[in-house]
Amino acid sequence: MGKKKTRAFLQKKFEKELEINLEKSKEGIHELIIVLDHLKGNFNMGKIMRSAEIYSVKEVHIIGTKFFDPTPAKGALKRVKTYFYHSFDESAARIKELGFSAITFDSKATEYLNDCQLPEKSAFIFGHEEFGPMYDKDQFEASKVLKIKQYGLTESLNVSIAATISMYEYTNQHGKEISQ
Repeated sequence: MGKKKTRAFLQKKFEKELEINLEKSKEGIHELIIVLDHLKGNFNMGKIMRSAEIYSVKEVHIIGTKFFDPTPAKGALKRVKTYFYHSFDESAARIKELGFSAITFDSKATEYLNDCQLPEKSAFIFGHEEFGPMYDKDQFEASKVLKIKQYGLTESLNVSIAATISMYEYTNQHGKEISQ
């Protein structure tokens, strides 16, 4: 019963923050879109939203996930322009319409993020924690597939950490001045 009550509480909190998002969220100052392709609705989503707000990304696309715990976002869901899509194709259409270059992050890639000059108008795609990107690679081809350089033996980074590192690298290359 406790778990059910917690889920109901979190669902209500999520819906309230989403309602505020629809009314008051704004695009960030950077020409960066974060695409979350069928991620689990656990704490990673909230942490990525928090980083998206900190790095002032243009918008976040959430695909195939209807709910996540907004608590780790620390209110960022209310402020970051967020779009929920049923399919990757809907997100891909918006990315194309806006003229952004799609960059998929995959631990099996051969090119490293830190060796790459990122396009100013970038859309970073992060896939499911276990299965990776879920989009049909025959239907959609990313302009680049990158990975983050690692020096230890662990197979991969947590998706929220990888997303945050990628946003940091983007702002290193294209960061706007912060107005005081």
